[in-house]
Amino acid sequence: MKRLSILFLMFLFSSCATIKTASYKLDKSEPFSDKKTIRIVQISDFHSNDFGKNESRLIEKVRAASPDIIFLTGDIFDFDMKGIKPVQNVKYLLEGLRQIAPFYYITGNHEYNRYHNAEWSFLIEEYGGKTLKNESIAVELNNGIILVTGISDPFEDLTMEKRQKDKDDKEKYLQRLDEVSRKASQIKKEIQENPDFLLSVLLSHRPEYIMDYLSYDYDLILSGHAHGGQWKFPFAKNGLYAPMQGFFPKYSGGLYDFKKQGSVLIVSRGLSHQIPNIPRFFNPPELVVIEIR
Repeated sequence: MKRLSILFLMFLFSSCATIKTASYKLDKSEPFSDKKTIRIVQISDFHSNDFGKNESRLIEKVRAASPDIIFLTGDIFDFDMKGIKPVQNVKYLLEGLRQIAPFYYITGNHEYNRYHNAEWSFLIEEYGGKTLKNESIAVELNNGIILVTGISDPFEDLTMEKRQKDKDDKEKYLQRLDEVSRKASQIKKEIQENPDFLLSVLLSHRPEYIMDYLSYDYDLILSGHAHGGQWKFPFAKNGLYAPMQGFFPKYSGGLYDFKKQGSVLIVSRGLSHQIPNIPRFFNPPELVVIEIR
């Protein structure tokens, strides 16, 4: 019995370090047609973790998904990792991504720890990516145009002291959200009559602000941060605990369809399995693949 218990725990821990691909298919009759299909890969909460030599296991998963575009939705860097990993592991990842598809990045809360802002901003651009810092842009792909809006994490508005207390300045965050969303709406008006226009996407690290995001006109909202609730019960959608949402979080991982608002929220369960030190249970690291047609 003891041996079986040990074997079960070994299996559980190993499975929670193996990347799972979460695939979603979204069908839209307008403005999509059979000839307009787009594949998105979402990478979230990488936390400078190890996934094989030079991040080869993760990069191969992304390549196998054949994305048209890649979105990095925060906590890609983590300066709590030891040695050179906080930056080097991200370099390996970005080097792999640049050979697959264009990628766009927003900050999470961990990017603001210890004031390492300069490193992450410089590296993203150096490897051919684009940081969306409270910005909205029209991205032209081979099969159409996507309006992509990225909002920086609420920690952007805080001093280091307040960041350490995990207290958001909600008022400033929502003010930034309103400003960038108004700009996004204006751009959408200008391009939505274009037959190549596909959809509008909001990249926002924090899912707990979803009701505020729904006040604006986004077709798809991508978030992370919740780590799938860290401990997940078999066959349950949400996990045990998520930062800022507490126990039994409402939005910790998966697809949430807001039909009334005409919007879909997808929350990545994230990739980190080494940080935080609390192990994941029934909740393996996750790569999100979205096919929209």
